[in-house]
Amino acid sequence: MGTDDAEDAELRAVALKNAESILIARRRAERDLLEAKEELERKTQALAEQREWFEVTLSSIGDAVMTTDVQGNVTFLNPIAERLTGWSLRDARGVPHERVFRIVHEQTRRTAPSPVRSVLRDGRVVGLSNHTALISKDGKETPIDDTAAPIRDANGKLLGAVMVFDDVTLRRRAEAALHEETRILELLNESGPAIAAQLNLQTLAQNVTDAATKLSGAMFGMFCYSATDLHSECFSRHTPASAPREAFAALGFSRNAPLFSATFGGKRVVRISDLVQEPNFKAKSLPSDAPGSAPVIRSYLAVPVVSRSSEVIGGLFFGHPEPGAFSERTERLSLGVAAQAAAAIDNARLYEAAQAQIARREQAEAALRETDRRKDEFLATLAHELRNPLAPIRQAALISKMPSATEAQKRWSHDVISRQVHHMSLLLDDLLDVSRITRGTLQLRKQATELSSVIDAAVETARPTLDAKRHRLSIELPEQQTYLSADPLRIAQVLSNLLTNAAKYTDPEGLIRLRAQRSADGVIIQVSDNGIGIVQEALPRIFQMFSQVKASQERSDGGLGIGLALAKGLVELHGGQIEARSAGMGRGSEFIVRLPGGAASAPRTAGSHAEPQAHAVVNRRVLIADDNQDSAESLAMLLRMEGHEVRVAHDGAEALAAVATFNPELALLDIGMPGLNGYEVAKKIRAATPSSAIILIAVTGWGQHSDKARARAAGFDHHFTKPVEPERLLELLRQPVT
Repeated sequence: MGTDDAEDAELRAVALKNAESILIARRRAERDLLEAKEELERKTQALAEQREWFEVTLSSIGDAVMTTDVQGNVTFLNPIAERLTGWSLRDARGVPHERVFRIVHEQTRRTAPSPVRSVLRDGRVVGLSNHTALISKDGKETPIDDTAAPIRDANGKLLGAVMVFDDVTLRRRAEAALHEETRILELLNESGPAIAAQLNLQTLAQNVTDAATKLSGAMFGMFCYSATDLHSECFSRHTPASAPREAFAALGFSRNAPLFSATFGGKRVVRISDLVQEPNFKAKSLPSDAPGSAPVIRSYLAVPVVSRSSEVIGGLFFGHPEPGAFSERTERLSLGVAAQAAAAIDNARLYEAAQAQIARREQAEAALRETDRRKDEFLATLAHELRNPLAPIRQAALISKMPSATEAQKRWSHDVISRQVHHMSLLLDDLLDVSRITRGTLQLRKQATELSSVIDAAVETARPTLDAKRHRLSIELPEQQTYLSADPLRIAQVLSNLLTNAAKYTDPEGLIRLRAQRSADGVIIQVSDNGIGIVQEALPRIFQMFSQVKASQERSDGGLGIGLALAKGLVELHGGQIEARSAGMGRGSEFIVRLPGGAASAPRTAGSHAEPQAHAVVNRRVLIADDNQDSAESLAMLLRMEGHEVRVAHDGAEALAAVATFNPELALLDIGMPGLNGYEVAKKIRAATPSSAIILIAVTGWGQHSDKARARAAGFDHHFTKPVEPERLLELLRQPVT
C-alpha cells in the first residue's frame, strides 16, 4: 500500500470516528431537547393552573383589579374592573392599558401618568394615588384611588404589573361635605358653641336669631320655627332684643305670602337687593316713614332651616333699611347659621324625645316593679287563700272520725268540708276563667235570659259571704220582666263577684244595694255599698289582674285580686262596659255594669215550658280508675251508698282488665294514670267494645278547651274537671243509657 492509500485510510477512520461522535452528540441533544420540552410543558401547565387560580382569586375580591404583561398590555380584568372601565376582558386583553385605564386629575382635568408605567419602569410598588378620576369607555367619570405593584416569577424576573383601584365617589362626597362643614364651622366658631350647647328650644331660637343677625350685618332679624306642624300658620317668631317685630309684621308675614312661601316651600335662599324695585312688593306692602312707624326694609334675605330629614323646620329672615346690604358672603354665613340651627334644633328635639323616652322607660320600669310586687302579693295571697280552707277541712274530718262525735256534729263537719271544697273550686274556676279570657278561648253560651233569675243566682252564690258579715242586701228590679241575650252563668258570675267584693270591703252589718234598670240601649246594673271605699288614684287600675288597694286590703277578708278583672273581661265579652266609682276612703263604692239588649219579653220556643221528665233510679255498674286511692275509694263509697255497683282500678292495665271482667256501663278514667294513661285506655276500650256499650268519662285536673277536644278524640263521652261534682255525676247516672 502506498503512502497515499495509508493517508486515505487514516482520514476515513478519523471521519468515521467524528461521525460517530457527531451522532452520539446529536442523540444526546435530541434527548436533552425532549426533556427540556417536557419540562417546559410541565412548567407551562403549572403556570396555566397558577394563572387560573390567580384570576379566580382576583375575581372574588371586592376591589377592581387589572393586570398587564411586561409591555403594559392588559392581561386580566376582574368583574369590578370591567364595570368601572366599561371594557370587557375579551375586548381589553392585549390592549395597551392606557386605553383601558384612562385617568385625569380631578382639579386640573389633565391626563394623569399611569402608575403601571412607573411599576414596569422602576420595578417598585407605586403608592395610593389620590384626586384622580377614571374615564370609562363610554365617557363616564368615576373618582378612584389606585395602587400598582410588580408581578415577578420565582426567580424575581419582572413579568408584568397588577393594579388595584376602587370607586371612592361616596368617600369623596363625604370628604367634600366634611371640608365644607369644617369651613363653615371655622367661620362660625364664635357663635357655634352658644347655639350647639342649647337644648331649650325657646332659648335656642333666640340665640340663633341674635347670632345670625350679627353675622349677616342685618338691622332686623327674625327666626321662625315650628316644633310640630309647619303646615299651619302658627310660628314662634324671635327677633333680636333691639329689633322691633313690627319691621317684619309690616310686610304681612305669612308662610303663603309670595315673599315667604319660596323659603318654606322651595327650600332655597331668597336675596332681594331692594324691595322697592320688586313689582310684587312695592309701597303697598311696605311700612311708611311716618313718625312712630316701623322702619322700612329695603334689603331682604331669607334662608330656610332644613332638618336632617329634609324637613323645612323654619326660616331665618333678615332685613336692612339700605338697599344692597346682603351679598353672597352673607348668604354663606346665613346658611352656616341655618345649618347649625337645624342641627341644634334636631338635637334639642332628640333631647326632649330622649327625656320623654327616659320618663316613659322609668314609668315602664315602675310598672314592671309594681307588677312584680303585685305578683308576689298574689302568690302569697293565693297560698293563703288555698291554705285557709284546709284548716277547717282537716278539723272537720277529725271531728267526724271521733267516736264521741254526735250525728249533728258529723253533719256539721260534712257541711264544713263541702262548703270549703266549694270555695276552693270557685277560686280555681276564677283563675281558669281569667286565663281563658286573656287567651281569648272562653266561649259564651248566649240565650234569652230573664234578668231576675240571673240576679237570684248571683245572690245565692254570694249569700254565704253576705250572711257571714250580717250585711243587709237591698234589691231593686225593673217592674217589667226583662230579658237579655246573654250567658246566664257568666252574668251571674259577674254579679256574684261584685256582691262578694262589696261584702268583703264593707264592715259587718253594712248595707249593700243591687239596682237594675232598663236603659235606651240595654240594661244598667249597679252594685253599691257603704264600705271602706276606694282612693281616687287606685280607680284607674282597680280592674287590673291581681290589683288590690293596700288600705282596703287591710280591712277586707282577703282575696286574690282577680274577681274584678274577671268581671270586666266577662262584661266586655258580652259587648258591655263596667266602671268603678268612689268618693274616697270611708265613703263606699259603686260598680256599674252596662249590658246591651234588654227586651221586655223573651222569645218563646217550642217546649220551653215542658217539665223535665223524671227518671227512675237505676243501679248501674261503674268502673273508677284513678291512681289516687283516696280519691277513687271515696268516690266509690259515695256511689255505692247511692246503690250502684262499683269496681276500682289504680292503673291503666288494671282498668282494661276490669272492663273485660266487670263489663261496666260507665267508666270514670283518670287521665294521669301510670303505665297507660286515660287517653290510651279509652282508645283501647273503644277499639275492643262497641261505642254504645259503655259511657266513658274523662276525669282530670286540666279543663282547657284543648283538653276537652283531646278527650273527645280519644273516645270519651264526657269530661269532668277535678274535683268531680257529685251532683253532676249522680245526675248523669240517673240518665237512661241510649
